[in-house]
Amino acid sequence: MTGPEFDPPAGTENASPGSTAQVVERLGCQIVEGVKPRDRHLTVDAVMHEFGITRPMAREALQTLHLKGLVNLQARVGATVLPLERWDLLDPDVIAWRLEVAPDSQMRSLTELREVIEPRAARLAALGRSAEICHDLTGHARTLLALSRDPHFARPEEGAAVRQRFRDVDAAFHRTLLRGSRNELFLHLADPAVMALNHRIDRDWAGRHREATVRPVRAVVGAGAVQSYPTRPEPIAMWLHMGLAHAVDQGLPMAAEAFSEALLAEIRSGRLHDRGVRDKLRAGLAQFDANGLPAAHRDGFREAMAAVVRARRAPVVVMGVSGCGKTTVGEYLAESLGAPFEEGDDHHPAQNLASLRSGIRLDDRSRSPWLAALAGRIRAAGPEEGLVLACSALRRVYRELLRVADPDTFFVHLVVDREEADARVAGRAAHFMPASLVSSQFEDLEPLDEDEAGMSVDGTLPPERIVAEVQTELARRARTR
Repeated sequence: MTGPEFDPPAGTENASPGSTAQVVERLGCQIVEGVKPRDRHLTVDAVMHEFGITRPMAREALQTLHLKGLVNLQARVGATVLPLERWDLLDPDVIAWRLEVAPDSQMRSLTELREVIEPRAARLAALGRSAEICHDLTGHARTLLALSRDPHFARPEEGAAVRQRFRDVDAAFHRTLLRGSRNELFLHLADPAVMALNHRIDRDWAGRHREATVRPVRAVVGAGAVQSYPTRPEPIAMWLHMGLAHAVDQGLPMAAEAFSEALLAEIRSGRLHDRGVRDKLRAGLAQFDANGLPAAHRDGFREAMAAVVRARRAPVVVMGVSGCGKTTVGEYLAESLGAPFEEGDDHHPAQNLASLRSGIRLDDRSRSPWLAALAGRIRAAGPEEGLVLACSALRRVYRELLRVADPDTFFVHLVVDREEADARVAGRAAHFMPASLVSSQFEDLEPLDEDEAGMSVDGTLPPERIVAEVQTELARRARTR
């Protein structure tokens, strides 16, 4: 990597247009982004030439990156870019660069780290029950609740100071929790946890440029993705902070762990309503003394917790023409929700299946016993268990029959065009629906009307992204009920 193309320009030896820290940041981002790919050699001369800096600055920058694990320095070779698994992934700069370059994957990793350590730290803090930790946690929880209610919070400019204060107190709360564990390794992980907290407010705040009703940005990755920060902090998140702080104060390790897990589930699309999370929270609340909260907060806390643990899960029907992906998406969605999946076609009478295999179109009369069976399955679904059903539900009258079984039934229409449906059905082996009947499905199709509870999604998107969008909408609906 030596030669004329890497010779520093005239005067570079004494030039210092930027600080070493700036060069480290620019080089670090390039490595994280892949502009400087794995096994790429970076000589001092090359760095001098690229950034117009002095030789000592170039050496110092490469040494700093070496300490962060991004490059390996060797005599007479220079620096070699290392693969991700060699990086110091807990280094604050590396985390910041990854958040800049690939925020979704880095936030997912940071949140998964928090999900491992924070509930355990909460348990240990409750066992230790340090007077100082209890005092700080409960004080921070009260301050967070008050700041979240500040009328200026959602205003882009006027609320900046409030959001900064909220961010600082939230960080202090979680640092205190980790400190309360009395585990030095947990405390060492406080910086990554705080960076994840700050990122959601600083860069993902959905209301940064507008004043609006809470409306989180749709996720673009898999179900359970970390949601962007809402216009205003969710009240349930504030009450979970309050419960966690006072569970530690009351010396209830299981309850503290349950509140911590629920708090982390709240930032995931739909996870707070997972049966396992709610069951554990319910058990924690059975031990918890709500009278130990400040009098002004007791009723609000009780109402918020009741809304979570008693919330019912509406059935979800994944609908659309044959070949739109109902079964695939339905199975993914059911798994992400922790709900049972039901294949609607399994409820067709044998005569219907025989007709379809023969290329005979079903009419309303032949569909009637099928729809009645599906309505029965919806009625049988447990209010906490939920249900995901794959069913064409092509006409509004069919959907109304299913809504009679449960008025809260939510429909997800997977939209594909005729050409896409034809290609998919033609490519399926051993399926009763022949390609010749696809046209009749489009003839019968009545898209969702505006007054119907449901959403339409592009059926050609990856199933994971479809599920993420559905999860986001279901979470929004749960909050606004």
